[in-house]
Amino acid sequence: MKPETNVDYFLFCLQWGYFCGLNAIGGHELLHKRETVNKLAGTWAYTKFMYSHFLDEHLQGHHKAVSTLEDPATARRNESLYAFIPRSVIGGHINTWNREVKRIKKEFGDDVALTIMLFNNKMVTYFIIHASICGSIFFFLGWSSLKY
Repeated sequence: MKPETNVDYFLFCLQWGYFCGLNAIGGHELLHKRETVNKLAGTWAYTKFMYSHFLDEHLQGHHKAVSTLEDPATARRNESLYAFIPRSVIGGHINTWNREVKRIKKEFGDDVALTIMLFNNKMVTYFIIHASICGSIFFFLGWSSLKY
């Protein structure tokens, strides 16, 4: 059943947000475990709402730069929620991309080919996974499901 009224849409978004929040809490705790299976399960929790890079950004970025201006996940003094969320989301993606580029250049050299850069970059893999999820939803359930 799809939402048909504004109230239905609001309740759908509220419920979806609630379950995303539960996924984020559980996924966050799993990412801090040592076992690979826990890290995979934690990443899957974030993948369901297109935030797969969280493992890399949280452990390699946020934990090392917490409470500094370099950490997009640390709110600034008197910063509104509406300013913090886009800065944090965009900054997390950019930081993870930059760390991946640095890692690949360290492994393959500074003059690495674009194809090697793309095929070895986790962010590209995450994008492909997200596009596949959206494509599957569209293919099996149609546009009306994908837009929600």
